[in-house]
Amino acid sequence: MKLYLPGKLRGSWHFDSNKYDYDYDIAPYPEISSDLNTLLTILIESQLFIPRSLEGKNEILNYSNVEELIALIEKDNYLQDCFEFGINGDTVIYTEQGEEIHSDIFCIESFRTFQQSFVLATKSDVWLPMSFNEENFSYVWNLERYNLNFSRLPAVLKKINENLKWENENLLVNEFNERGSLQKGYNIFLSKEILKSQYNENPNLEFNINEYIAKTEI
Repeated sequence: MKLYLPGKLRGSWHFDSNKYDYDYDIAPYPEISSDLNTLLTILIESQLFIPRSLEGKNEILNYSNVEELIALIEKDNYLQDCFEFGINGDTVIYTEQGEEIHSDIFCIESFRTFQQSFVLATKSDVWLPMSFNEENFSYVWNLERYNLNFSRLPAVLKKINENLKWENENLLVNEFNERGSLQKGYNIFLSKEILKSQYNENPNLEFNINEYIAKTEI
């Protein structure tokens, strides 16, 4: 089954703390290396996100551990000369046939050097029971990958939040994103309006639509 990689945002989580004001003069803030280590360690160990390149550079990041990765980021002066930067990379996706590696499913955006603040974002439907095929503007069932992968995302996001121990006032806001994805807490869902419409047109008896919709309303 083809993995559809839409260009539209499906979910984003803004991690921030109230410890530092909006002050460029403190860049890089004192805990930045420790915070970056916590974030990258959890992401890489989960295989949800494996950094491959820094935003603004075409060079591939070659490293064997998190400490080497942070050293490369520091070597390129991203912590000293950038007020904020992003990191792109790969994601390991589980299938019934084994693991697949895909790029541009997940990324770190706006990692600030003067505040404890960054965004984790996904542009993939792999976390949803149906994928949107932007080539012909139609939804297709995505149950195999959904069943094997959807729980990974909230588990990793929650672990990052707990380990950083920041005061995230707006981290778990509920909002609708592109193509009908509903961001609710650490989770993203396909909106019940779209799901009901698509299910009526193309039902799948392997999917419990009522149970899924109930989760979106909790």
